[in-house]
Amino acid sequence: MQTIPIEVNGDGVHSIAVPDRITVEGSFEIAIDNQGQAAHVHLNVDDDLGRIASLVETNHYLEADARRVVHVDVNPNRPDGTVRGKLKAVVGHGSGTAYLTVIVEPAPDPESESVTVDESLSDPPERDPEPTPAERFVAALDAVFGDGLGPAIVVAAIAVGLALAVGTALNTPTVFLAAGIVVAAVVVALALALR
Repeated sequence: MQTIPIEVNGDGVHSIAVPDRITVEGSFEIAIDNQGQAAHVHLNVDDDLGRIASLVETNHYLEADARRVVHVDVNPNRPDGTVRGKLKAVVGHGSGTAYLTVIVEPAPDPESESVTVDESLSDPPERDPEPTPAERFVAALDAVFGDGLGPAIVVAAIAVGLALAVGTALNTPTVFLAAGIVVAAVVVALALALR
């Protein structure tokens, strides 16, 4: 809530200082600061401002060097458009008078400040499917041997396993020689890849 300062007795007995004008969008407060001896302060709104704004109390007694905050209610259901009026502040039973121009702007329309939310935001995000055991194994190999080598190591292990299985099943020197060549080729390929 906006607070408007009013200073009493700051420039001498019964002096009063207010801003020239304020602009508000709703209810506001007036902070009366007494800078000297005890004083009576009277606040009033003119007819234009009085159509939409009201003070609960108009007469205020302030002790020496005291402060009082006065609430000014502005009707939230006022007609559209800007309302301009005067707030009158009087100190010392008329010894000092000051006028403050109050401009009350219409409050922003909540509809104009609304945010349109895309309906797709209400749908939960799609999750990636859980990896299969084979995919987890390849990912583990990638983590150990470097990115991208997991599939190559799996293929090499399968080739070596098949070569040894065929060599053992056929039990001939030629097949063992071919299996040995496959194993050697795989070992050389992996050694070059791991460099």
